[in-house]
Amino acid sequence: MKLILNHIMKYFTLLLFLIALSFNSWAQDSLLHKVVKRSFNIDNHSVVKDSTGKLFTYKEWSDLMRTRKYVLWPENMEDANTAFILKKKDTRQVQYINSETAAPSAGTPANTPKQLSPEEAKEQYMASLPKPYESSYFNTGEVMEPFSTHDINGNKIKLKDLRGKVVVLNFWFIGCPACMQEIPELNKLVDDYKNNTNVVFLAIALDDRYELKKFLKQTEFKYDIIDDGRYIASGYKIGLYPTSVILDKEGKVAFHTVGFAVNSPYWMRKTINDGLK
Repeated sequence: MKLILNHIMKYFTLLLFLIALSFNSWAQDSLLHKVVKRSFNIDNHSVVKDSTGKLFTYKEWSDLMRTRKYVLWPENMEDANTAFILKKKDTRQVQYINSETAAPSAGTPANTPKQLSPEEAKEQYMASLPKPYESSYFNTGEVMEPFSTHDINGNKIKLKDLRGKVVVLNFWFIGCPACMQEIPELNKLVDDYKNNTNVVFLAIALDDRYELKKFLKQTEFKYDIIDDGRYIASGYKIGLYPTSVILDKEGKVAFHTVGFAVNSPYWMRKTINDGLK
């Protein structure tokens, strides 16, 4: 009887091993599947609700988005016409020690690693977050098809003539809450490179010149503004805003993202600095 039980236990153990092996193989195979990129259109007709199912009007959710405390998340990643869930941003704070004011505790070794300043801690935290979501309109490493147009002041702009410079592009429109949310951060980016003629910032707006000039009287946007840029955006099949693209000196896409993530400015600075090397 004991011998029979031993045999049963051996077979049972072997069976569990085979099940675990099959599951592991399936999991590895699943990871090999190609990642499918999704894009979504968000406008005043989009369905927006909170986690309880409460619906928001366009004015309600756009006003909340302007506070920069909320994000929109697709309810169904497989549906291009999905509803969106309005979520409050993660409120976790960066923890740091100010190296200039913090006194070493008793018994702390002399070779303790350097404490981070607030700026260093913030940068480290931004680097630790997932990279901003890539758009489905461009491919990293590919040369971007050039366009030729005029800016809002009538100056001619030819993308091909900007080879040899790092070019930062932003596709946006006035009625886009996320576009409004990122403008202050984009202005800081322009300020960081205002003395570097090898970095060019272009904002391609869908709006006409009259509406843009009226808007810019109230809201400063330090990019070089291109009006009536809908045909340019359509040429790249852009359907979700804002979309940002950074081209290296050879005109190749070095970075592209859709929407505005909290660490987008970090990745944009990093890409620009890498492109200037």
